[in-house]
This record gives sequence, C-alpha cells and structure tokens, in this order.
Amino acid sequence: MFHGVLDPQPGKLVFALFEDKILRHQAECVMQPRDASQMPDFVASELAKCGKTLTDVPRWSFGAGPGSFTFLRVAAALGAGWAAGNDKIRFRCLPGAPALAKALQVAEGETVGCIYDGRNKELLCFTVRNNGGKLQPAGDELILTAPAAEEYFAQHPMRLAAFAKDAPALEALLAGKVAFTVVEPDLSAFVDDESEFDNDADKMVYIRPAVAAK
Repeated sequence: MFHGVLDPQPGKLVFALFEDKILRHQAECVMQPRDASQMPDFVASELAKCGKTLTDVPRWSFGAGPGSFTFLRVAAALGAGWAAGNDKIRFRCLPGAPALAKALQVAEGETVGCIYDGRNKELLCFTVRNNGGKLQPAGDELILTAPAAEEYFAQHPMRLAAFAKDAPALEALLAGKVAFTVVEPDLSAFVDDESEFDNDADKMVYIRPAVAAK
C-alpha cells in the first residue's frame, strides 16, 4: 500500500512516498512565508514522477508541528480536502518531531529534545522518547530563553536535534553553552507510527500560537 507524507519544515515542504514502508521517492519545495498556493501542484507533480496520481495513495500522514501556525494549518486543510473529495483517502496529523529525533538514532529508553527557533530570543523544545522501539512524544513542550535553556538542559541532560535552517538563530541564542546536532529528518518515522488514520485536521502542535503547542 502506498503511503504519502507531507511534512512542513522551516522554509520548505517535504514530500515522501512510501510503498509498504519502503521509501520510493522524496522531494522538497521551498515555501515562502504565507505562500502555500503551490502546495497541491507540487504534490501532483511529484506523484506524476512516480507514475502515480492522488487516487493511487490511500493513506497520508501530515507533519503537525511544532512549526509555523499557518503552514501547518494549510497542510492539514489540504488533507481534509482530499479526504472529503475521495472516501478512499484517509489522513492523519502527527507531530513532526519524531522524524527529527529519528535521525539521531535514539537508543531504547532515551529521551531527546527537538529544538526550534522560537523567535523573540527564545527556543522551543519538544521532547521525544524511544519506548520499545517506538519514537513517541515524551510530554515536554517548552519555551525557553537562553538562561532558562542552559539551566533546563543542565538539569535534564539529553541530546538535542535541530533543523539546519534554525541552526544559525539557535547558535546565536545559545552562544555555545548548549550543544545540539543539525540533522535531516527521517520521514520513515511517520510511516512507522501506528496511530489511526482519523481524518482529524485539528491535531496540531502549537507550543505558542502563531509561532510554533497544543
């Protein structure tokens, strides 16, 4: 069965097509702020490169954040529209942080932090834990200033993962006092997730409304 993934990441939308959990195709499209009009055409074009159309992909997972409020909502709305127009298509919204964490090859029982540029001289942190081989949200959704981040991660040591686009802002904020690793998200985390395809477009992660927790 084909499974499509759309993950809104800082400054871009990433598409992946899996067949029985095997990655068949992945591509990305630069997205300027507040400009998502090219999203449907981008997906259709990438599917065509695989010899597929939207109706060939019955399952879709959408990255639900943390991330841009508008970007996440538009992506989820796209899935809702597809499902409304075709009863054979089902979708779900999942936090994108586990895909970021998976690139760190998280050990059993380990908790890692996915950090994001929160603007306003702050960072956002969403923790992920490996529970029995499954990467799941660990329950922490934090907004931290530089001093608060230094204190928090000193008290709660963990590896940290970040997007390349967020790295310059995070480096400037943390000034070398908190180390993190820049990684490319592993979108197979979306297809590994066993959550149901519930067609619920409201399961977003907005750590702070209009920026990027619930």
